[in-house]
Amino acid sequence: MNINDELNKIEFDIKHITETYTGDLTGGYIIGDGPVPCEILFIGEAPGKTEVEQGKPFVGMAGKTFEKYLNFIGLSRNNVRITNTCFFRPIKSKENLNGRKSISNRTPKVSEINLFKHIAQRKIELVNPKIIITLGNVPLKQWTSCTNIGECHGKLIFNNNINIYIFPMYHPSSLTYNRSEDFLKSYEEDWLKLKESLASI
Repeated sequence: MNINDELNKIEFDIKHITETYTGDLTGGYIIGDGPVPCEILFIGEAPGKTEVEQGKPFVGMAGKTFEKYLNFIGLSRNNVRITNTCFFRPIKSKENLNGRKSISNRTPKVSEINLFKHIAQRKIELVNPKIIITLGNVPLKQWTSCTNIGECHGKLIFNNNINIYIFPMYHPSSLTYNRSEDFLKSYEEDWLKLKESLASI
């Protein structure tokens, strides 16, 4: 199996799904970033505006937080593969009283996530990671039986279906919305637990 050929096929499929989707509004797509194969795979939710513009996951404000904490435990983007659960950008359009339209991100629907389920599975097979770190509720629900990030963040869970350890974490953007000292402490502790888990598996 030629990895580059497989990645090109995956990109073709993502592009095709995005361009033929007739559901809610979407705005572009991305593929993923980082080496393949790779021992550490991070899975986010869906790309935002900056991600689509630059063609890479986690390059906006949340990306700066993400890289800061990668460095905090001695990793860099070169050591990890980063991908998404939904590969196109789900958007919503609003019109204000002046008739001006604004576009913002929205959470992908289950039906939109399901469009890419087989691609997510193929990506995992190609990357062949020792551990998958889910960022936020969307990938958490796809790869574990947890229903909420609050109940299982920072815990190592073994997924018997794919025979890989899953480590759920809050999405880096959560630090933008929750600025309490307790949450920041809990978030940093999760990264330190991840460091321990990486050493133990």
